[in-house]
Amino acid sequence: MKPVRLIVSNCLLGEAVRYDNKSKPNSYICNDLARAFELVGVCPEVEAGLGLPREAMKLCGNAQAPELRGVVSNKDLTGNLRCWLAKRMPEIAALEPAGFVLKSNSPSCGLYPVAVKNCAEPGAGLFASCVSAAFPELAIASDKQLADRFGRQKFLDKLLLMSRFRELVSHPEGVELLMDFHLNLKLCAMSHAPGRMAELEKFARRGDWGTYERKLAVVLDAEPEQSKHNNVWRHLQSVLMARSDDYERTALLRCFREFEQGELDFKAMLMLLRIGVEKYAPEYQSQFYWRMLDPLY
Repeated sequence: MKPVRLIVSNCLLGEAVRYDNKSKPNSYICNDLARAFELVGVCPEVEAGLGLPREAMKLCGNAQAPELRGVVSNKDLTGNLRCWLAKRMPEIAALEPAGFVLKSNSPSCGLYPVAVKNCAEPGAGLFASCVSAAFPELAIASDKQLADRFGRQKFLDKLLLMSRFRELVSHPEGVELLMDFHLNLKLCAMSHAPGRMAELEKFARRGDWGTYERKLAVVLDAEPEQSKHNNVWRHLQSVLMARSDDYERTALLRCFREFEQGELDFKAMLMLLRIGVEKYAPEYQSQFYWRMLDPLY
């Protein structure tokens, strides 16, 4: 089994590569993600030869194709980054990464929106923009996104599910396994993009791997929200209420009320539903949705 490999902005790993010769270590990335995945650090500005320490930089001009310039000198450094990108992007692709974690607001690594000087519209860092265009099916997040519960879910769901999908592609029994994969996606897909399962199922039954992959990426790019999780929980509630006794139905309804009142947290509610599924709805036990009980989430 291939390692799940993430390309990460070096400053987030604690490397002193920022313009002021400092770093921005992120504990979740350095501890939690590092234990679960293989992390490969990258710093576009240092690798492009811009030195340490260096002048702070900014994006200027057109938001769709911004220039990289020094904050004080206004020196145009766009060419340095473009030359580096032409060489480095094929090398990064050869590493077969499963995803990227990039430093927010950086003129090189910042995902949209990053401020662009003298432009009303924001843009994205030069490296981040290339990554998003070159790897649309991969999970890409900023450190800021990972600080939010649903932001982490969006990133991890896409990272883990797209990695699992790519394993199936090379499996000799992949066509049969694709339908199992699809059916176990139901609750997770509901928490991202309710109503898209029927469209995905059409391509799963055809064995149309390419279209299924593209459509799955679109589903997982949809923002998870509490309201969508509530729909998942109501669906499970209706199943469990129909199969449990009066005492357990009363207890389940009380748990829902406590969650709505803020007396029960998200993962506690999820665990209670998981326990109910194990007892009364075993057909839901293999759903990918339960991965959200993992400490990574």
